[in-house]
Amino acid sequence: MTQLCQRAQSGVLSNPSTHVEYLTFCLKQDSTSITTQQINQQAISDFIAAVSGIEKSINQKDLTAGLNISIGFSANAWSQLFPSYPTPAELHPFKEMSDGDRLFPATAGDVFIMIKSERIDLNFQAAKYIMKSFSELASLVEDIQGYKYLDNRDMIDFVDGTENPNGAERAMAVLVAEDNDLHQGGSYLHVQRYVDKQLDWDKQTTEYQEQVIGRTKMDNVELTDEEKPVWAHNAKSKVEVEGLEVKMLRQNRPYGNAMEHGTMFIGFAATPTIIETSLSQMIHADEYGNYDRLLDFVDAKTGCLYFMPSKTFLEQFDDG
Repeated sequence: MTQLCQRAQSGVLSNPSTHVEYLTFCLKQDSTSITTQQINQQAISDFIAAVSGIEKSINQKDLTAGLNISIGFSANAWSQLFPSYPTPAELHPFKEMSDGDRLFPATAGDVFIMIKSERIDLNFQAAKYIMKSFSELASLVEDIQGYKYLDNRDMIDFVDGTENPNGAERAMAVLVAEDNDLHQGGSYLHVQRYVDKQLDWDKQTTEYQEQVIGRTKMDNVELTDEEKPVWAHNAKSKVEVEGLEVKMLRQNRPYGNAMEHGTMFIGFAATPTIIETSLSQMIHADEYGNYDRLLDFVDAKTGCLYFMPSKTFLEQFDDG
């Protein structure tokens, strides 16, 4: 497990930072044609090397800020950018889910960059340089700046990420251990951007809000089995196999302003099945009509699955 941790991108295993910038790129249509394939291979090599250089350079401006940059690729991007490398075993396009008026859409996204640090200005500077470095191959389609809100609360005022695994348990939950050697130490990442229905949420009593989340609002204490409804968020999102919970790592951060805000769901796991099972349990009503009632108060606007390669894979492209 120690070896896997050493292979992992630093942003994958670390806790959420005070500030984070999420960049979603889509490959340009004319950049993936057969006639330009050789040029593209050099371009993607140059880009990955550039990201590493940007991280090292900006880090020197404030070593206490802890800036790190993580990069992931969708199934579509992998087949076009790395045709000579085996595809990660479980990488596939995110599949749209729906039930009634609830929807988890599948949206465009080929390359995902997560920039984490304690300074928003350093994140922004890194984002500018990354966008410029990738302009030959891809267009930036979404740029979201997340941040720590109060004591790690989301914008509906409940603490987020309470049940995240730590230490060796985190590494086991997040890192790929069985795949091609180059992919070991990588991780699967689901990204969804949610918008809060704040006015509807604010109309609810604190007692009902606590039932929806499954925890107390002020003290962040999990409700007892007797108090917690089967449709509570932390009940519907929990994945169990043979009675044992299977963990994932959430690096969620709120984003936005008073006019529109929500949560970036950033879910890491060693297999995409874990988070897909969680999302399915949340959105699909059971035989008694129970679904995750939090979905009454948030709307998912995006949905993508990426593979976050190991450093072993990425360092092949780093020219130093």
